[in-house]
Amino acid sequence: MKIVVCDMLGFEDEHVAWIREAAEGDTLVFPNDDAELVAELADAEVFFGYHSPEVFAGADNLKWIQTTSAGLDMMLTPEVVAMGLQVTNASGLHAPPVVETAWALTLAVSRCLRHHGHCQDRHEWDQFVPWDLNGRTAGVIGLGGIGRRYAKIAAAFGMRVIAVDLHSPPKPDEVEELWGLDRLNDLCAEADVVMIACPATQETQGLIGAEQLALMKSTAILVNIARGGIVDEPALIECLNEGRIVGAGLDVTKIEPLPADDPLWDTPRLVITPHIAGWSNDRSRNIAKFFCENLGRYKAGEPLQNLVDQERGYPVPGA
Repeated sequence: MKIVVCDMLGFEDEHVAWIREAAEGDTLVFPNDDAELVAELADAEVFFGYHSPEVFAGADNLKWIQTTSAGLDMMLTPEVVAMGLQVTNASGLHAPPVVETAWALTLAVSRCLRHHGHCQDRHEWDQFVPWDLNGRTAGVIGLGGIGRRYAKIAAAFGMRVIAVDLHSPPKPDEVEELWGLDRLNDLCAEADVVMIACPATQETQGLIGAEQLALMKSTAILVNIARGGIVDEPALIECLNEGRIVGAGLDVTKIEPLPADDPLWDTPRLVITPHIAGWSNDRSRNIAKFFCENLGRYKAGEPLQNLVDQERGYPVPGA
């Protein structure tokens, strides 16, 4: 069996050694560039990593893709789906760092850290009044691994937690109310912090638009660590320019990298990070370990972990 490994962030030497041990008896290839990647995929059975989908066009022997990403909106094109592969993703593996970023964005907005950062640059002592989270309501959109972890932290900060989810996962103790996605507008109207943690699918494109933003409280905060297309960015810019909510924190934007002339950069009360929520010093270790476990299952003919429903674009809970 031939296994091709290619990831944009790479792997540490120790973790490469784990992969080599798990692939004992198999051919393991680490291409150096796109041309070599395409050539090696021509007779490969397994791909581990993340790449734009055009490289799979001639991979006629490919049977399994294990991605290093949780989101598959860029990779899982109709052409890839038509190949009839098993596709597994990294759902849950990146939850700790993603939620740390989501919470950092929440606090950056609620404690006015962008304003204070500007004041520090200008050497100004401006005691600007921040917004409390204790006793407020956090609304979580998507109660997967990221949503559940965010809910735990919000509860620890003294917040009431409500959530919506397309499926019907078990309700964690820290979540007071769990509703279907049909009650999204109720969540937006009731929550003081709206945190987006759902997959990017056709159903969730533009999920937070002008209607939902208009329902949010004047004291509300929006946080998006999922995918940029889930939020209507022109509507958000208008909302923030008019001061209709306290602010927003985005780790993702519809166009990435965000162009230098994009109006989001200069929008008031907005904190932006460059889609790095899932990056961490433990990323290489966690994803390599997971792949080694899944490779063992693949060789044994056992069901794979995080098997993606390719029509939906993510693993369906309980499927």
